[in-house]
Amino acid sequence: MDLSTFSNKKFLGIFTIGLALLVYFVGMIVPVMEIDGGVYAEISREMYRNGNYLELFLKGQDWLDKPHFQFWMTTLSFHAFGVSSLSYKLPAVLFMLLGVYYTFRFGKYFYSKNHGYLAALLLMTSQHIITSNTDVRAEPYLTGLTIFSLYFLAVYLRERKFSQLILGSFGLACLLMSKGLFTIIPVGAGLGLAMLYDKQWKSILHWQWLAVVGFSLLFILPTLYGYYVQFDLHPEKVLFGEQGVSGIKFFLWDSQWGRFTNSGPIKGSGDPTFFLHTMLWAYLPWAFLAYFALFIKGKSLIKKTNTKENYTFFGFTFLFVVFSFSSFQLPHYLNALFPFLSILTANVVLDFAQKTKFLKVFSYVQIGSSVLLFIAILLIHLVFSTQHPSVDIYLVFLLGIGIIVLLIREKGNQLNKIIFVPAITVLLVNFYINRSFYPQLLVYQSESEVAFYMKTHELNKEGLVTFGVREEMTSFLLDRIVPAINPETVVLADLQNKYVFTDQTGLNKIKSLGLTYKSIESFPDFRITVLNGTFLNKHTRKQEVEVKYLIQIE
Repeated sequence: MDLSTFSNKKFLGIFTIGLALLVYFVGMIVPVMEIDGGVYAEISREMYRNGNYLELFLKGQDWLDKPHFQFWMTTLSFHAFGVSSLSYKLPAVLFMLLGVYYTFRFGKYFYSKNHGYLAALLLMTSQHIITSNTDVRAEPYLTGLTIFSLYFLAVYLRERKFSQLILGSFGLACLLMSKGLFTIIPVGAGLGLAMLYDKQWKSILHWQWLAVVGFSLLFILPTLYGYYVQFDLHPEKVLFGEQGVSGIKFFLWDSQWGRFTNSGPIKGSGDPTFFLHTMLWAYLPWAFLAYFALFIKGKSLIKKTNTKENYTFFGFTFLFVVFSFSSFQLPHYLNALFPFLSILTANVVLDFAQKTKFLKVFSYVQIGSSVLLFIAILLIHLVFSTQHPSVDIYLVFLLGIGIIVLLIREKGNQLNKIIFVPAITVLLVNFYINRSFYPQLLVYQSESEVAFYMKTHELNKEGLVTFGVREEMTSFLLDRIVPAINPETVVLADLQNKYVFTDQTGLNKIKSLGLTYKSIESFPDFRITVLNGTFLNKHTRKQEVEVKYLIQIE
């Protein structure tokens, strides 16, 4: 298989990676988005300010949902760079890039250097990976740590270096401390099912797995101890409406397994086809290639003609099936599996790189998908935006589209059309989203807008309270816990001589209390992480937008 043409396209590779890093950076300076991002940012800020790294608090109250690892990493970033949206997102993006690097390492080790480069490129330019670097939650950490763990444990099975066992176990422990037990399923299933398929009985029954369990438990002791101190030692605390809630039990069972079985405090409803159609947009622009790759890999395993590693296939498919039949489903659950999927897809693409029919069909598919993406973002701009794109957007688009046109006009070398045309396209689209769409959208996140207003106009942030509205992002951006006054239990002293951030219901309540106030500013409000067509259309947007108010009680 002659891949010299592909491997010598250094400019294309450097340009695409550079554009990806630019898109990531622009996304990092976009303010944190409510709800989850605002909650995680505020918890990290409170950990940073109170210096308590074992217990988790939100607005000064005990918080029991996600474990500690993400908050530790964010707190380190705050110590280094101060409290800001960028410093909140920085460690997450670094862990994502760690995932890109170990996707390359895995591809290079088990396949070839070209394979590693391509797999890393596919991962770095997939849609939901880019989105998760802007709207940061736990997923970038999971993505990086999952492939990190699999790489070291899979390589350990070949090389038997004790350091690899330690590093793999450490990665598993960090996964556990990021989002609970389910996070290690793709690594465990990938290794276990691959060994079963290859009938490696000695490896399956080896003492090494007891060592992995032992080291992983050792590494998660800080989280276990933190939960024990905060919750298990205090059965009198009321959580989820109950007393005697064990933090350790919640961490090991209720938080994630309880979601799958619908037995935990957080419940949902499942659709077996949800992730099948979700992957079509979440893994853009590589979804059709990925489905083809899974089919080819599965076929080779059934016919026993496969000669490559099987860890990524079994790890991906097992958890994908578990997710599909679980009772709680969200699109970002797939992110941690995308390194596996990128490795599988890169393998099939390079294996079929000399097959004329494959190249012809998928060059049409990928170029067609790119055209549709450009049309979609143009329509979004025309329907949504009320302002012209900035000069830098025009410059980046002109450069990127110029390269795309040259690639399409180039005779032969269909592989470049299949890979670089959609990669550059999706990055251009996301550059526009991060540089123009999100900044316009975040004007409707009133929780952050009121904080910016307070800073710009040098109002006394110590005198601000909220009344019946969310305040996580307000607290984070003002770097203080903004007191939340409950309209059901309010007394006059709670509001007197205060700046009050509230909605129309709160305003009516203040009027009913007989308080006099001065209107300071009003802010349009919409939950921007749950968009709909009426809101996106600038001509009908007012139908969906509520108004929140900053007032001063006299």
